[in-house]
Amino acid sequence: MFERYVPQSRRAIYFAAVAALNTNSAVITSEHLLFGLMHEAGGRANVLFELCECFPDLVALQKQFRPVSPLANQHELTQDSKRILAYAAKEASRLADFWIDAEHLVLGILREHSCPAALRLNKASINLQNARRIVTKNKSSRPITVGCRYRGG
Repeated sequence: MFERYVPQSRRAIYFAAVAALNTNSAVITSEHLLFGLMHEAGGRANVLFELCECFPDLVALQKQFRPVSPLANQHELTQDSKRILAYAAKEASRLADFWIDAEHLVLGILREHSCPAALRLNKASINLQNARRIVTKNKSSRPITVGCRYRGG
């Protein structure tokens, strides 16, 4: 399922599972995905949308998380989270990108407009129309993805 995801996006989903585990949630929610995107301070989502600056409360909460074994975080995604991942793929395709990067995940969250993470982003003045504009404007600054290969047919 995650063949098109660049390593940074995969890590964001992994850290979303870590957030779910650390908040005693049985499922990965949209807010956990937002946590995951914020994990890497220098990640594209943080650079483009300044997520850590917008949500210092979430950054402080993340610092309390304990590391977990990759095998310990086999959480299911909520229906919102599944739609977010599907929307991220659609947003990447819409922008003529094969690879799904962190900024596509942000766009996916914003397309699921009634989920808690989208509401948080909207409250911080990050909306879908402006986010698309930011992603499009910064598309050429995206680093070349090393180690990813097209596996299509």
